Amino acid sequence: MEPTRTDRSTSSSTSRGRRRRPGVRWALALGGCALTLGGCSTIAAPGSAPVDSVPPAPQTALGYVVCPNAVSPVELATRTAEAPIPLPIRGTPTLGSFAVAVSPDGRNAYVVTQDQPPDGPTRPVVVPIDLDTQRAGRPIALPGTGDTRAVVVMHDGRTVLAAVGSTIVPVDPATRAVGTPLDLGAGRAVAGMALSPVSSTLWVLVPDGLVPVDTSRAAAGTPVPTGLIVSSVTTPHGVVVSQDGATVYAVGQGGPDFGGRLVAVSAATGSVGPATSFDQFGIADPAAVALTTDGATVLVADSANNWIVPVPVLPPSTPQAPVRLPAGAGTDHPSDLVVGPGSTGAFVVTGLDTVLPFSPATGTYGRAVRVCAGASSMAVTG
Repeated sequence: MEPTRTDRSTSSSTSRGRRRRPGVRWALALGGCALTLGGCSTIAAPGSAPVDSVPPAPQTALGYVVCPNAVSPVELATRTAEAPIPLPIRGTPTLGSFAVAVSPDGRNAYVVTQDQPPDGPTRPVVVPIDLDTQRAGRPIALPGTGDTRAVVVMHDGRTVLAAVGSTIVPVDPATRAVGTPLDLGAGRAVAGMALSPVSSTLWVLVPDGLVPVDTSRAAAGTPVPTGLIVSSVTTPHGVVVSQDGATVYAVGQGGPDFGGRLVAVSAATGSVGPATSFDQFGIADPAAVALTTDGATVLVADSANNWIVPVPVLPPSTPQAPVRLPAGAGTDHPSDLVVGPGSTGAFVVTGLDTVLPFSPATGTYGRAVRVCAGASSMAVTG
């Protein structure tokens, strides 16, 4: 599932600051390499190329916030929400069982969610969205049952990996072909996924651990026990990988009193460092984690207390004082936390209908940006 170099041209910007993008033809050799674990397989795309072969993202940094039935684009620099993009699904998906990811070139978004056909049971789907036309395409049906809480796009932009229950399902959005799911096993429902920025390793957050999946070699590694259960919030995004790919950070609840914890895992060895505890601040339920652009600070969103806790990466990893979300911002158990490119800062998805800008440098919040109702997950470009 590694990238293949493709030449792309760019034309003038639209009135909203986006580049008008030419059509791109993607390919995925379904039936090629197999990603296996316990006799189950998922399909990988053959052919490797350096990760840095991905073309540059659009100049305008944008965020995409997914809600039960729509996606709200947000211009990060101006903190301006655009008109929501309706999702062509029927019924209302289970609370928190939907997530969004953006392709590396910023041209497409993908929502993993649930659809309720009038003549059958609820089914998991991936909804492709053309970010140039701001229109969602027909849902792509996925096999399996269970929550759909995570989705990632591989570095080449040709393959989407969607979580369905305890399985990971590969999808070729260009052909709408769906590969064989990889089953992680009983008790390992996927709560989050993070792709290494510098390799083909996918880190999968499950109860009590992380599962490393080497997508280029079609192999799943031994689960790394973290001693943490995932957040009680229905939309946890509790895993992030450092920009050099060396360290994986995961949050959850652990210890004798199930207090909030942050752990750092070595990507090379799988060793788990000492847990950073948030017990000094009371009962904590970390729901999401992100890294500042300089990689110096881990930001943890605490859904039990409606605040952000900064944690310096370098030892000693002692959490700084929490920064409480402002009253009246529409906060109700923050469900996601992302960091935008450059100086755009961080953004907290409040779990209701707002996104709250946050400056890691000053520890202050900006004006809440109103988005679609039931906001759950956010992905950024640029």
